[in-house]
Amino acid sequence: MARALPINRTLSLRTGAGLCLALLVGVPVLASLLPYLGQVVDLNSPAITGFLNSPGLVTALVYSLLLAFTAPLLACYTALAFGYYRPRRLLGWLSPFLSIPHLAFAVGVLFLFSPTGWLVRALHSLLGVFESPPASALLADRSWFTLFWVLLLKEIPFLLLMVQSALTQIPAERYLQAGQTLGHSRRASWWLLVVPELLTRLRLPMAAVVIYTLSVVDVPLLIGPNLPGVWAQQVFQWQQDFSAQAAHSAVVGSLLLLALALTLLWLNRQHERVYTGLLRWHRRTDLMTPRWLSRVGSALQSVARLWLPLMALISLGVLAALLVWSFAGSWFYPDLWPGAFSLSTWQSEWPFLLPLLGQTLRLALISASVGLVAALVCLEWQARRDRYWPQWILLLGLFVPQLPLVMGWQFGLSAFRLDPHWGWVLWAHCVFTFPYAYLMLSGDYRRFNRRWLLVGQSLGYSSLVCWFRLLLPILKQPVIYAWVIAFSVSVAQYLPTQLVGAGRVVTITTEAVNIGSGGDRRLLGFYALWQMLLPLALLLLAALIIWRRRPALNNNPSTDNGVA
Repeated sequence: MARALPINRTLSLRTGAGLCLALLVGVPVLASLLPYLGQVVDLNSPAITGFLNSPGLVTALVYSLLLAFTAPLLACYTALAFGYYRPRRLLGWLSPFLSIPHLAFAVGVLFLFSPTGWLVRALHSLLGVFESPPASALLADRSWFTLFWVLLLKEIPFLLLMVQSALTQIPAERYLQAGQTLGHSRRASWWLLVVPELLTRLRLPMAAVVIYTLSVVDVPLLIGPNLPGVWAQQVFQWQQDFSAQAAHSAVVGSLLLLALALTLLWLNRQHERVYTGLLRWHRRTDLMTPRWLSRVGSALQSVARLWLPLMALISLGVLAALLVWSFAGSWFYPDLWPGAFSLSTWQSEWPFLLPLLGQTLRLALISASVGLVAALVCLEWQARRDRYWPQWILLLGLFVPQLPLVMGWQFGLSAFRLDPHWGWVLWAHCVFTFPYAYLMLSGDYRRFNRRWLLVGQSLGYSSLVCWFRLLLPILKQPVIYAWVIAFSVSVAQYLPTQLVGAGRVVTITTEAVNIGSGGDRRLLGFYALWQMLLPLALLLLAALIIWRRRPALNNNPSTDNGVA
């Protein structure tokens, strides 16, 4: 095994990897756990009684359980169905979808499919229906169903990327050929032989999606149900209240959120076992698949094939809806277009937007760079030793519900009398950019053929020069895309910015959520548009850099077998 760094650099690399692991994984968990335990000790029976008397507890719990179980599960099987086709240049197609923040996507979907959305207006213009906004459209302004579809559509690209990464780790084509020799169709062989292997490798990505769906707060605040909302939304509202009872209810509610997370992680593990158990039962009983079930499966597979163009169409519609609303002067239902276009929103909000853009860019650029460098250091240290740490350790920040984690940091800052500061917010963002950068890079870094480093060193180059001139150019595309995704993750952070910054550090995301409660669609479209444009602009720049370098790399023979 080739080593990227010589022996005399082992100590510094090991120290760097240890620091990254400590500051971005160990310290965040401990810094949240210890102050949190202090808050739990202060609970008493009147506080718990007041919590139990809160209205809508059971409904909020059911909402969250259903949402965090069904949306990731359906997204997983949609990604598996689409993964069967294995389209070329999939990373290039998925990157724009991955980089769009959930909040901006949710606002755009609402502008398209709500009872007063663009789709209903178009139907009125074409068919003369819906003289007044319908009581129910495809998606209501605020409902569990709206929240479900937004999270479902946004999680499919991430899981599809993980499916493609997992396919490089197994001989999928050999499995399909073996299934065909046994008399199965190629599609049946995919579900019988390949999918069980993929489900095993999707265990951690699915856990991350489940935990995110359970603990997300900013999207439910804008489009989720009200009175009651989902559980994380309810806990956050308690946390924002200044009464003593609300503070106790927030602590108890966050403990229950952790219990829900453990339950859903267990259910996620059982779903994989249920799938493999059904396959074993099918083989043991030697029953033929009912014809109607085969037809349903074929129909669903065909629908899954349409996911990519459908998602591209929705994303373009989201961008267009945000853009039009930001320039709308007056736009009354059922007009298809605004009565007048105006620059008044841009002119009045631009002085307020510029400081937010600067704040958001500083946080995102620095935290994305820190997360990327930390991921590279940890991966290089593991690759050099030819021993890889369990991924769940490095991705621990994705497997703990964000709300209890950030609440613990807030309790710790208060306990040590530390004032909210921009630096604490930056550290909080780095905690979440690191696991995403690591997850994006891990597969390609492990597959890199490190013998190229030995070849470079045998030609007289130092190990450090070989790393920068061989490994980094070959992995340039995944490295750049990992940085863009980490940047997008930082831009989308709401809870760490709001709670750790205590409202003193304001970004485009926190401002968009605050504006969303006011009901002004022009302002909301304006800020959501800019939240969407920041990662898309960086992604466009990254794609341009990769495209300009591609001819040079294609002429370099080392790129043909650099990843093996």
